Amino acid sequence: MTDSPLTSTRDTRSSTLSIVALALAFILPLAGFILGLVARVRSKASGAPTVVATTAVAIGAILSVVWTVAIVLLLSIGGVLSGETTPTTPGTPAPSESAPASGSESGDELVIEVTAEREVDSTTLAAARTALAFYGENAGIEVVDVTETDADALTVTFGADVSSADIDAFARAISAPAAEGFYAVDAAHPATGGADLGDGSMTPPCDALRFGPIAVEEHVLACDEAMLTQLLLPSSARLVGNAIAEVEVSGDAVAVTLSDPAAEEFAAWTREASAATAPGNQIALVDFIGVISAPTVAEELAAEFQISGATLDAELLAARLKLLSAGASFTAR
Repeated sequence: MTDSPLTSTRDTRSSTLSIVALALAFILPLAGFILGLVARVRSKASGAPTVVATTAVAIGAILSVVWTVAIVLLLSIGGVLSGETTPTTPGTPAPSESAPASGSESGDELVIEVTAEREVDSTTLAAARTALAFYGENAGIEVVDVTETDADALTVTFGADVSSADIDAFARAISAPAAEGFYAVDAAHPATGGADLGDGSMTPPCDALRFGPIAVEEHVLACDEAMLTQLLLPSSARLVGNAIAEVEVSGDAVAVTLSDPAAEEFAAWTREASAATAPGNQIALVDFIGVISAPTVAEELAAEFQISGATLDAELLAARLKLLSAGASFTAR
């Protein structure tokens, strides 16, 4: 019995499709693999041999995997090469790790000598660096860096846009601060100022105190860190800053310990303040930057107490208190 013309035509078509699939398997493996599967199904359906189609499927599958692996490796190698540091040439200086970030170009420098009633050690200098950097930020001028130049001196590098007038004001304010220590509070006013000082003059707004507390009519005017309240203080502190014997960060709070003689005075003072009305029930702790804390006293306090708050920067607070404790002072050269 001979094959019908229809069967013969199907065999021819299946054979042609298998050959095409085999050729594509070498050129376009994925296309050859798919076409080989189609040719194999048709060859089986027509009863034709499936050897060529099966070969096309196998070769297409193998080469597809090989091509995929090769492409992944090439992409990986390219990624590694593009991530390498560009080699420098004699005419191209290597990047400096200490160079200021874009937008923070260096300007003028100010050398500050640090002295203290106690030893000027690494802890004191580290505290001074932290406080001076914050002082610049609080005053609205850019401090690019504060570095140690020798055993007792720091160099403050300002941003390129900082004016010489602001640098001079910075130097004067830190060299002769208007207030440092524990103060009674004579009056509290809004940050906008305008409060009568009793002689016809008015308190300036806190914006005018960006370089720290100022002396006004036998008083000291100081603003809190948030620049929301200004406090009118006596001209002299009731307890000086070195009454602080020890400062320790404890989680989100800072623990303060007073010296023995200061502890007795502080206990008597807080006992009086706890029975007084506002603002006599407040005690302000002040440094060259401004008001560190001005709590309302509710009871007599002992030699040890804590300063805490929801937005408190404990490390910064500790640095400012350590400078007070050391009796540190600055002299701009």
